[in-house]
Amino acid sequence: MSSLVSLVDPFIGTDGGGHTLCGPYLPFSLVRLGPDTTAPQKTNGYQSDRPLIHFSHTHVSGTGGGGRYGNIGIAPFTGPRRRFPTGFDCGDEYAEPGYYAMTLLPTHIRAELTLTPRVGVHRYTFPASDSAANVLIDVGAVIQTANLIPGDRSVDGTGASIGGFVEFCSETEVVGRGDFRGGWGHPFPYSICFYARFDRPAREGLVAGQLGFLAGTAADGPGCRAVACFGKSERVEVRVGISFVSIAKARASLDRETGGKDFDRIRKEASDTWERALSRIRVEGGTRDERVLFYTQFSRLLCMPTDLGTDDEFPLWQSGVRHFTDFYTLWDSVRNANSLIVLFDPELERDMLNCLLDIADHTGWLPDVWIAGHPGMVQGGSSADVLFCEAALKGLEGIDYRKALQYMRKNNEVPFPDPMFYGRHLEDYRDLGYLSTNVRKNCVSRHLEYAYQDWCTGRLAEHLAERDLAQRSYASSRKVWNLWRDDIRFFAPRHPNGDWVEPFDPARCCPDSWNDPYFYEGTSWQWSFNLQHDFRGLVERHGGNEAFIAHLDRFFEEGHYHSKETMLHVPYLYHYAGRPDRSSARARECLVKYFRATRDGLSDNEDMGCQSAFFMWVSMGMYPIMGQDLYLLSAPVFERVEIELGKSGRTLTIESPGASPERIYIRVANLNGKPLERAWIAHDEIAWGGTIRFELSDKPADWGRKTAPPSPLTR
Repeated sequence: MSSLVSLVDPFIGTDGGGHTLCGPYLPFSLVRLGPDTTAPQKTNGYQSDRPLIHFSHTHVSGTGGGGRYGNIGIAPFTGPRRRFPTGFDCGDEYAEPGYYAMTLLPTHIRAELTLTPRVGVHRYTFPASDSAANVLIDVGAVIQTANLIPGDRSVDGTGASIGGFVEFCSETEVVGRGDFRGGWGHPFPYSICFYARFDRPAREGLVAGQLGFLAGTAADGPGCRAVACFGKSERVEVRVGISFVSIAKARASLDRETGGKDFDRIRKEASDTWERALSRIRVEGGTRDERVLFYTQFSRLLCMPTDLGTDDEFPLWQSGVRHFTDFYTLWDSVRNANSLIVLFDPELERDMLNCLLDIADHTGWLPDVWIAGHPGMVQGGSSADVLFCEAALKGLEGIDYRKALQYMRKNNEVPFPDPMFYGRHLEDYRDLGYLSTNVRKNCVSRHLEYAYQDWCTGRLAEHLAERDLAQRSYASSRKVWNLWRDDIRFFAPRHPNGDWVEPFDPARCCPDSWNDPYFYEGTSWQWSFNLQHDFRGLVERHGGNEAFIAHLDRFFEEGHYHSKETMLHVPYLYHYAGRPDRSSARARECLVKYFRATRDGLSDNEDMGCQSAFFMWVSMGMYPIMGQDLYLLSAPVFERVEIELGKSGRTLTIESPGASPERIYIRVANLNGKPLERAWIAHDEIAWGGTIRFELSDKPADWGRKTAPPSPLTR
C-alpha cells in the first residue's frame, strides 16, 4: 500500500485562484517555508511563471486580500557579493509534505527545504566549479501584492518592512528581528525574531542597510540584510529558528527541534508527521486523481491557524491556555472546516475555541479574525457564535459554554465604537429591525449573518436552560425576513424609512465586491440562500418544493454558483425540497467543475480549509450545516471511508460498494445495519462510531424523499 504522503501534491492550487503554499509546512506549524517570486506577488508569495527571489519562513496559504508575512528571506547565490541577487528561474521543482526542492537557474544551485514546527532547514548544493558560495538573509522580506501601498494603514494594505536589525554573532551565527506592517485584516505592526546557524564558518560576514554595505557586524533599519560568504563550498546548510517572542526562543527552538539531527532525518520526521496526520481519515476506491485531491486538500485543512503552544510563542500575555494565531478567517472556516475538525479531532477544536475565549477575556470581545496578536476586519459578525453553538450541540467537553454565551449575547446588546474589528452595527439592527443603507458596506449580507448568529445564541441558551435569553434571541433571529422582498423573492436593501432601494438587480454587485454597499463578495442571488436557521421557510416563500427546485436549477444553470464560501452549501438545499437525489448530482457536478489535480486546480481562495473541507465532505458523502448537529447525505466518491473520531479509539466507516463517477445517487442506506430512510443524520448518531452503508445507482431514486431535514424556525 502506498503512503498517504505520496498522494499529496503541494503544487495543486498554487496558481490560479487557489493561492496555496507549495513549500513545506507541518500541521499548524509556526514556520511555513516556501519560495517567493518577484513582486507583485500573490498572497502565497509564489507564481510558477515568475522568477524566484528567495525562500521565506512565514506564509499564509490560500488567502486573498493584501500580502502578509513572507518574512526572513534566504537566497543562495554565486559570484561577487551583492545585496540583491537577481531573480532565478526555477528548474526541476519537486515537493512533498514537509519537503521542497528546486534548481536555481542559470547558477544551477540546488535548493532543498525541510522544517520542524519552528525551524526552517535549508540545504544548498553549489556547482563544484564555482569559487564563491554565498547566502543572503533578507530581514526585511515581506509579501507585496499588486495595486496596494506597502505598509498602508487600511485593513487591506500590503506588507512593508518598517524596521529591525541583523547581527553576526560569530562565523556561524546570525541573529535579528524584522518589524513589519501591512497585510489583509488590520494595519497593526508585528515583529519576527530569528536565529540562524550555518553548518560551517563563513569566510566573511557582511551587513547592509538601505543605502548599501556597512562596516562592522550589525545593521538596522527597514530592509536590513546580511550576506555570509563561504568561498568555494560544495554544500552549505543553514537552520533558521523563528519566533514571535524573542531571539532566545528562536535559538531554543532550533536547539530543541533540530539538535543532533541531519537534514535527511529532519525531512524523514516531517514526512512521518504528515503520514500520522493524514491517516486519521483513510479512503479506498475512486480514481488516483480523486485520492490525490482528497489528501492534498486534507493537508491544506491542516495548514492554518498557527499553533503557538501554551504560554510559549504568543508575546502579549500568558494565561495557561493553548494559543493559536492566524485565524484567517473564521468567517471562511465556519462554513464546513470546523465541522470536519470536530469529527476527526474534537480535542483540537476544543483548544481552538478555548483560545477564542481566552482572547475575549483579554480584549472583551470574541474575534472574527485574529492575526499576529490583533483582531482583523469583521466580514459578517461573529462567526465564533456559530462555532460555540455547534460545539455544544455536538457534545464537545472542556469548554465554558456559559462564558461563551455571555460574549455571544454581548454582540447583540453592547455597541463597539468600531464594528470593523469587534461587535456589530447595532443601532439599525436594534431600532429598525434590519440593517439599512445607513450601514454603507454590505448591509444586507451582514443582516443575514447577524440573524443566524442570533439563532445560534438562542440555541446555546436553550441548551443551557436559559429560556428567557433563548426566546429573545430566537425572536431576534426572525428579523432575517425583514429584508425579504416577496415580490421578487430575494433579500434586498432598504432605506432607514423602510422603502426598498430602487432600482435593484439581484444579479449585480459592485466590481469591488468587498465594498459593495449591500452584499459582501457576492450578489443577492448568491446570498439569498444563506438562511441556515430557516431553509424550509425559504422553500415556502418560493411557493413550495417544485418552485424552489426550479429556482435552484435556475441558479446553477444561469451560472450564479461559484466555488465560494457563502455558496458551498447550496448544492445540498434540494434536500429541503424533498429531492436529495438532485443534491447528490449537483454536489458531484461541483467537484468535477471546480477541483482539478493541477497547479491552477482551485477556482477560488482555499480560505483556511473551506474549499478543502468542501471537497472532502462531498467525497465522503456527508455535508454539515454550520452551527447545527446535522449532516446531509449524498453519494460518496469513495467505496470506503474510515474516520478516526479523535482520541476516542472509535471509527466512523462509510461504505459505498461500486462507487463510481456514474453512480451518483443513493438507492438504499443503512446506519449500523438498520435501514435509514431519511437523507440526513444527527451528530449523536455517529459520535460513538458506527457504519453508514450506501447502495448507489446511476439513476435517481426515491430514497430520502419522504422526510425533509430539520429547519429550526419551522420545526
